Amino acid sequence: MATEIVADHVELARDFLERSKSYLAQGDLHQASEKGWGAASHIVKAVAAANNWQYESHDEFENVVLNARQRYRQWSLLDMSRAAEALHRNYYKRSLLLNAEVIRRDVQNVERMVNILRPFLV
Repeated sequence: MATEIVADHVELARDFLERSKSYLAQGDLHQASEKGWGAASHIVKAVAAANNWQYESHDEFENVVLNARQRYRQWSLLDMSRAAEALHRNYYKRSLLLNAEVIRRDVQNVERMVNILRPFLV
């Protein structure tokens, strides 16, 4: 069962990432941001499920990232997770305050995060 949960979260992360890039290409910066956050959240949920770590709320996102950073010796994960958090904060911003280039960079960081963590999960 845990293997199925991990695989489901990995697949959702990949799907959200592709949707984020698609929304970015269309210029829908709010949706690109939210889907980017969704990709990060699901890859971190996969890590948590694979390691039996708690991840029941947004507050635990950073704790799981910090644990994964240590366990997998991937020191750049913290910076990538901060890019994901920035994408999530965009939900609350007015459209005029969103910057496509910044969002593109943050989505690229989330993609790096997914690509770094996925091999540890399959």
